[in-house]
Parts: sequence; structure tokens; C-alpha cells
Amino acid sequence: MFEGQKIQGSSNIVAKLTSLPFQQCKHSITTFDCQPSGPSGGMLVFVSGNLQLADEQHALKFS
Repeated sequence: MFEGQKIQGSSNIVAKLTSLPFQQCKHSITTFDCQPSGPSGGMLVFVSGNLQLADEQHALKFS
């Protein structure tokens, strides 16, 4: 979810990130967790951390 919009799949996530209105962003990952999902060999990955935009004083949280 990003601002109420559901985004799924790596190509859709990349498209959304590259469409955002900033040019530089630093990230720091604070936690990540992976676990098997479903009988067909899927994987569930949860990542959380901080995004620091170039012109912003405070970092944004993400998960």
C-alpha cells in the first residue's frame, strides 16, 4: 500500500517508485522477515525502514 493505493509485483513497484516526484532518496532497512507462503513454494517478505529524501530534515518510515 502506498497512500491507499495497492501496488503488487516487482514491475509495478519499480514503476511507482520511479514516478515519485523526487530525484534522490537514501534508504536504511531496519528489519526484514521472510517465510514460506502457500503450497506452491511462494515467499512472503516483510521489510521496514527509513527513507531520507534529499531536501527533507526528517526521514519517512516505510514497511
